[in-house]
Amino acid sequence: MSSADTTRPPSQALTRGLAILRVVSEARQPVTSTEIARRVGLHQSWVSRVLKTLSAAGYVRKPGYHSFAADYGVLTLGGNSLHQFPLITKTKAAMLEFAEKAEGMQTALAILWQGQLIYFHRVQKGREPVPLSVGFPLHLSSVGLRLLADQPKAEALEALKESKRRYGWERPTQHVPRTPEDALRFARGAIRHDCIVLNGYYQPGLLGCAIPVVAPGEPRAALALSGPDKLHGIDTVLLMLQQGRRTIEAAISRK
Repeated sequence: MSSADTTRPPSQALTRGLAILRVVSEARQPVTSTEIARRVGLHQSWVSRVLKTLSAAGYVRKPGYHSFAADYGVLTLGGNSLHQFPLITKTKAAMLEFAEKAEGMQTALAILWQGQLIYFHRVQKGREPVPLSVGFPLHLSSVGLRLLADQPKAEALEALKESKRRYGWERPTQHVPRTPEDALRFARGAIRHDCIVLNGYYQPGLLGCAIPVVAPGEPRAALALSGPDKLHGIDTVLLMLQQGRRTIEAAISRK
């Protein structure tokens, strides 16, 4: 490849097409081409042409005359690549073990990717594990707030503002900050022993804590515990997270 090729800007058409596919894939219900065009900031006629191409390739379908939804091509694209992600494949057994020890509390392992939370595992003893899921309001997530607390201020605030545009800014309790700036300030002040502590944050009597997980060659992740505060004291939860982190990091690094 020539030096000219390496410095060439990315294809605008491909970038815009991927943005359209992302909007369709993340939508909770079918969306119209008009709404898609509004979200990506492109002309509707151009968006309609891209949707036609994506539909022909099996990535988009039309459940209604004027609406679009993800097709099974999106599932095959993601599902066939899961084996390439150690944070998913290597941590499953470790997360099950962690949930056993954290009896009564929900465990979660997630990363923050381009401003979106990706949950690899949500496990609670005695319940069916929740599979891979994407998206959640960052200001209501212990994982999201813990990861944002370590990011540069401008980057963290942009992620919170984008999350607000996507999901709104619900405040289930008065502990939840009113603005992205207040949320980031709160997150950075709520760190204890490398863990974020959200006590009564979502609702009275509910505790949520998260700790960073770092492994060579992998994006920074976070491990979380949440549940009724009467089950375990905060110090016990923080100790469990410290121990859980070591187990998860060892599992990821294992050959």
